[in-house]
Amino acid sequence: MIRNAILLILLGAAVVMQAQKSPQEKQLFDQLNQSRKDAGLPPLAWDERLAAAAREHTQRMASANQLGHVLKGEAPVAERIAASGVHFNRSGENVGYDSQFDDLERIWMESPPHRENILNPDYNMVGIAAARTDDGIWYATQDFAHGIPQRTAAEAENLVAQSFEDLRKKEGHPPLDRVSDAHVHDLACSMAHSGTLDPKAALKLAGVGAAVVYNNPFPEELPDSAKSTARNKRFTKFAVGACFAEDAPGNPGGTFYVVMTFY
Repeated sequence: MIRNAILLILLGAAVVMQAQKSPQEKQLFDQLNQSRKDAGLPPLAWDERLAAAAREHTQRMASANQLGHVLKGEAPVAERIAASGVHFNRSGENVGYDSQFDDLERIWMESPPHRENILNPDYNMVGIAAARTDDGIWYATQDFAHGIPQRTAAEAENLVAQSFEDLRKKEGHPPLDRVSDAHVHDLACSMAHSGTLDPKAALKLAGVGAAVVYNNPFPEELPDSAKSTARNKRFTKFAVGACFAEDAPGNPGGTFYVVMTFY
């Protein structure tokens, strides 16, 4: 009887969708969350998009009778998860195989790197799959992610503006008048499409005296340059433009490009 398990890991960097799990998926999901509960951690939410990605990869492993994170013809893990439609800023994967299905979770938990994935407090969602070969070997995949909120450009811009006004208030300065400028939004989208940050382009817009340009999956988290600008007393108005890039360099799960201009 084969009692071997080879376990690999990739550590990386929510909208939760629920669908019918197979009995094996449900068992591994319940065992995972019991392990997290025993460690004092909140449960992970099941995400059907992650499960679909895990199922496709697991079927590939079972068909090839080969364990791995990237099989022939496959994209890297983070790219596969991004292709599922999940917006995230961190992801990871556990894969394993054994002739005894009931041993998979125990083996993962006894392996320090796989246990680290299972008990990672930064993850909030997971998709799991299992498949059995004709000769009785079970392959399984756990795809993890820290999902980020899916916001519209307007929602992101409002969050940025509120964070900036909070900084102004903290510095003891009155709020600036927020103005609408389509050119600022268009510039943010141009940067999102090209995957580059170009503060000089923002400074070329009419009437702009200073600009803050950055990208972040959480646009309300302002960079230090915004904090220093909040202390500047000579500006009276500002505008915000934000645009989401689905697959940006260094952020396969997506990120917002933000342009703030001051007048």
